[in-house]
Amino acid sequence: MLRFPLTVKVKGIVPSHIFCMPKPEISRVNLQDWGLPLRLVVIAGACLVGMVVGATALGLIGMIGYFNDLWAVELPKEINWADLKYSPWIGLGLLVAALIAGRLLLLITDGRPRGPADLILAAQRNEMPELKNGFLSVGLTVVSVSGGGSVGMFGPLMHFGGCFSALVSRWSKRIPLNVIMGAGAASAIAAVFSAPIGAAIFAHEAIIRRFGAFGAGPVVAAAFGAHWVAQMIVGDTRLFHVSNAPLLEMSTLYMAIAVGVLSGLVSVLYIHAVTAMPMLARKTNIPLQWRPLVPAGVLFVLSPLLPHLLGHGLGTVSMSLAGELSMVLLLTLLALKIGMTSLCIGFGLFGGVFAPALFIGAMVGGVIDSFVPGVGVSSFAILGAASCIAAVIGAPLASVLIVFELTGSYEWAVLAMISVVTANQFSRAYAGRSLFDRQLALRGITLGDDQLNDRQEAQVR
Repeated sequence: MLRFPLTVKVKGIVPSHIFCMPKPEISRVNLQDWGLPLRLVVIAGACLVGMVVGATALGLIGMIGYFNDLWAVELPKEINWADLKYSPWIGLGLLVAALIAGRLLLLITDGRPRGPADLILAAQRNEMPELKNGFLSVGLTVVSVSGGGSVGMFGPLMHFGGCFSALVSRWSKRIPLNVIMGAGAASAIAAVFSAPIGAAIFAHEAIIRRFGAFGAGPVVAAAFGAHWVAQMIVGDTRLFHVSNAPLLEMSTLYMAIAVGVLSGLVSVLYIHAVTAMPMLARKTNIPLQWRPLVPAGVLFVLSPLLPHLLGHGLGTVSMSLAGELSMVLLLTLLALKIGMTSLCIGFGLFGGVFAPALFIGAMVGGVIDSFVPGVGVSSFAILGAASCIAAVIGAPLASVLIVFELTGSYEWAVLAMISVVTANQFSRAYAGRSLFDRQLALRGITLGDDQLNDRQEAQVR
């Protein structure tokens, strides 16, 4: 029998309806059957799955972009109280999204949208994820972001990739589920970010959390397939462009540390806010169907002054990378993005936490850029984005590699190592391994590697 390094502690009784699919046997494969023919078939199949997931992820992002263009307004570079006008299209988009989101919440078991935390748990238990609830949650995200919800879409797309690949794996019981789900998750990241290396590392670091008998082959093949499809569909494009390369000197090293410290503190606040808001939403006793109207209404009130808070916010991130935002606006967006993303996720205008973390980190780096002009480098916002992402999703190595793939700069990658490691020390100490692990912990589920770390740290103390 295969032994997996996992200990799961559940407080109370877990209702039988939590998992929609029957629990499969843990030992799905025989080690003696993992010969070269099976390995080649698995790698080829993973590559095909990666191509399908990558194309689907790009299609969903294109759909979100289409609806965002219907209500999009110009993003100001500073706060301007002189000319405030409400857009009826923004109000209509938020209203429609909130009403549809409310209906979708009623279709999801127990009204709790599923996300990467559930995919991680399924991978660690080597069991089938909740496919129906997973796909409904992805649809809920598309609706929320399309209408202007202050949430992301990368995490749900990753969740879609894991669920889709798990669905495909039902045709063969010989392939470990955790490997298949990790391959699907890597495919979505590889296609969207054009970062196949970082995506493959991310799948092993955050989802699978170990190398099995198949090694990295299936995950790498899936990431390559998704990246190849992305190249065919959209060409060699990247989410962000950072053309300048910094000098590796003491001043930039100190700045990287400062970015890491601030990013770590902000990430801890963000993780606690996102995980606490659902409990607050339940205490309000607002019917589940009408909860999304709360964040939709707040966003509409803020929209004339801060349209940057609407949607995934990648346009604002690009402006921060270019150094176009004022200091006051950077600090305002930093604070309000944490609040609005938490409010949206807690009250059912559901979406991902990946893009908001990227947004928040870019604001942190933009503040550092504003404070230290004339150092000979700009766009430290990329370090803030990488640091916050690493702290929030618990994947520091993948974050560094994604920075390297996005910038093509060895210097930025070295500085990202410093800021990411610094940020992770704070997030690990005060919020746990990741936001997803904290979500599971609040449900009474603790993954084994963190339990082991807790014992080791207790011995050190």
